[in-house]
Amino acid sequence: MTPVSISHQAARRCAALALTVLGLAACGGGDPEPDAVRSSLALRRVVAPAQHALYLGVTVPGYPHKVDVYRTAGATRALVLLHGHGGRNWQLAYDLGFNRKLAPQLARNVNWDWLAANGIVAVVPQGQIPPGSTAPVWSNYITDSGQDDVAFLGALAAQVRTQYGVGQVALAGHSNGGAMTARVWCEATPAFDAYFSIAGPMPSSTFPQPAPTCIPLAPAPYAMIVGDLDDKLAQFAPGLVEPTAEQVEAGLTDEVLLSEWGRHRDRSASVCGAEPMLEDRVADAASTRWADCASQQQYVIVHDAQHPIASIEQHAGQRMLPMIVDFIGSAIPAGASQQR
Repeated sequence: MTPVSISHQAARRCAALALTVLGLAACGGGDPEPDAVRSSLALRRVVAPAQHALYLGVTVPGYPHKVDVYRTAGATRALVLLHGHGGRNWQLAYDLGFNRKLAPQLARNVNWDWLAANGIVAVVPQGQIPPGSTAPVWSNYITDSGQDDVAFLGALAAQVRTQYGVGQVALAGHSNGGAMTARVWCEATPAFDAYFSIAGPMPSSTFPQPAPTCIPLAPAPYAMIVGDLDDKLAQFAPGLVEPTAEQVEAGLTDEVLLSEWGRHRDRSASVCGAEPMLEDRVADAASTRWADCASQQQYVIVHDAQHPIASIEQHAGQRMLPMIVDFIGSAIPAGASQQR
């Protein structure tokens, strides 16, 4: 299996063992257990400095959200990470490999080696539970948390820059958190230096009715990665156009994948005037992808992957966190910031 490439650096980081495990899993049919995938795709252990610090329940003045901050010694970039519908911030930390236990975070369970290897300060806020519900969500037009999450995330980004000594802050999210990431790219673009959505379609203010793609407030890198067997995204399909035979052949096998390709084309046009075409794709055994605007705009469809992060990792042949970090590193030059 050929790994998906957000950029070449992340591919080189993957252990050779990962490809062996993935090949066996494919023959057996079905996804392996998430822990097996994470073990097979783990990076080489590195020595972690003693100056790391974990801050639990950090707040931003004026907002009720609790935020866990993993301050990795020497890191100059911060990554704000948003969980999915009904999720908890410690669950996302587990999915991404820096909480060793599927349980609320404790200092002894932080995988500092993994964070140090990826060179980031991880910032993981907790979404809010709206009245009458039990599920934490984000206010992304698909769901409403009862909070102004666009304003909250903008304030959080500013606080992270001033308090933790980082020059760049990026935003990434899975599922409902990915849709929130998309909304912030539209409405508060300068707050973050880069954006990365995992299985989170870009919504519009008219949801569930389709609408044109937003125009961002400033050019900013954006990547979206999704599995072509993701059955959780069918709720976004009503009202969307079905793909043609040519589009299906290009990997756009359902209405949602086609809609997101259209969003990618619109984002590319907004950022650099590019006009991606079907034939511009790069396809291999692991994925079909489009990369435009000097790779600052990317759309990646991972073959045979479903909605969970572990499934995307398995079929991409890479861990998700290095893919995000590598996209940020390639899209934003070292020392530069998009903040205005």
